[in-house]
Amino acid sequence: MVPMAGVVRLVLAVLLSLLLWAPAARAGERPLVRSGWHPWEPYQFRSRGDSATQITGLDVELFRAVFEDELGMDLSLPEISWQKQLQLLELGDLDVASGAFRTPERERWALFSAPYRTEEVVIFSREGEIRLENEADLERLLERSTLRIGIVAGYHYGDRIARFQRQYATSARLVKAQDELENLRNLVEGRVDAVPIDRVVGATIVWRQHWQDELKSNRLVLFRGPVHAIFSRRSVDPTVVTRFDAAMKRLRRNGRYNRLVRNGLFPVLLEQTVGQRWFLGLEILGTVAFAGSGVLLAQRDRFSLVGALVMAGLPAVGGGLIRDVMIDRSQPAVLRSPLSLVLVLGMVLLAFLLSRLIPKGRRLPDRLRIGSVVELLDAVGLAAFTVVGVMVAVETGCDPLLLWGPVLSAITTAGGTVLRDIVRGDPDHPALRRVIYAEIALVWGFALSLFLFHYADSPSHDPITVQLAVLVTMLGTFLSRLLVLHLRLEAPRLR
Repeated sequence: MVPMAGVVRLVLAVLLSLLLWAPAARAGERPLVRSGWHPWEPYQFRSRGDSATQITGLDVELFRAVFEDELGMDLSLPEISWQKQLQLLELGDLDVASGAFRTPERERWALFSAPYRTEEVVIFSREGEIRLENEADLERLLERSTLRIGIVAGYHYGDRIARFQRQYATSARLVKAQDELENLRNLVEGRVDAVPIDRVVGATIVWRQHWQDELKSNRLVLFRGPVHAIFSRRSVDPTVVTRFDAAMKRLRRNGRYNRLVRNGLFPVLLEQTVGQRWFLGLEILGTVAFAGSGVLLAQRDRFSLVGALVMAGLPAVGGGLIRDVMIDRSQPAVLRSPLSLVLVLGMVLLAFLLSRLIPKGRRLPDRLRIGSVVELLDAVGLAAFTVVGVMVAVETGCDPLLLWGPVLSAITTAGGTVLRDIVRGDPDHPALRRVIYAEIALVWGFALSLFLFHYADSPSHDPITVQLAVLVTMLGTFLSRLLVLHLRLEAPRLR
């Protein structure tokens, strides 16, 4: 039996060791920074397809890079509405928030970092109802007695809207929403007439909700201003703000800021372009042209129905499949939508039916079988798939973009054709020996990648600018292909 004095000494020793260990454990912990996020895509949002705790967006990733990687702190990011974040910051119950405009009212209780990007606030309205070309149009709009403006509580939309808020704070002309999705939904459903909102955020919500035919943004910029990280004066030492600014400068110098913008912002901006109906139409034309070229070869070489499917499918979807397997994409594009395979199957069945309708022994004239229409559609497909290759490189974070953007463009456009020629056993291999095809995708894929690389360092980012870059790339690719066909240029060869 153990003596009582021995038990007491053992308990005291255990308690003493715990007391000595606890301060050491706390000393080894990383400081905790209390922040929050609210729905504000593409700057702050819940990632689709991931776990419920996966929060991402440009501002979120910048904060993680600064606080966790550069400053050695742990970052807490619960979901909190923007108005509540401001209230907690003022009380000292929250340390920092991202994406804030600097105002005199906030300066009384907050510290601000140096600007790290710029936002532009524009007016969204229902299609055809409001047209703002200049300041006079804006003044007439705000004076309209029946005008109802939708806002999110706590947001700053510039001095004009601030005056409107003060004047009509208790009026039905000012309709408050919990977030910008609710705000724009009120606009669609007619509960408000105009919504001031960041241009990029508004365009992203409209695209996500498929409201492109119902809502539009006006060209007039209502307010443009630098965006800061906002710190609580009650809970944060000013030296932390200085360290934050120094860390942000390091991210810019070492190129990580550029990569975070490309990976966090550009996939959304590019998807808004390639997700539009006109781009889908060009992709369909290109897929039909690629599949048609394979069908013509299968008809000439008298392939079976299955063989024709292979010949048509490889140029239509083979390049994208090679690309997705090579970069280990989570789900290849061909599995995301059956449209491409349906088009391939339709082309083969159409060719099969035509072959049965045409009397035996007769063949289609060469000009009809391999005419300028197929070459024209093929050039359209080349233009669309060149952009898709760069978009996939941006979406999957391939680095360096200036290398992988053009490479994936070339593989997307020409990879399937090369596979088809290998399967056919064509010793001539025109795609690798004579035809200038992949080279065009390489050049224009590099041009688009170069634009995105430099545009990432811009203080503000506009979906319209990205769309123009995509259009220029497609037009350049299309015209380059037509020029090559017109001049009958052949690829340079090794001697």
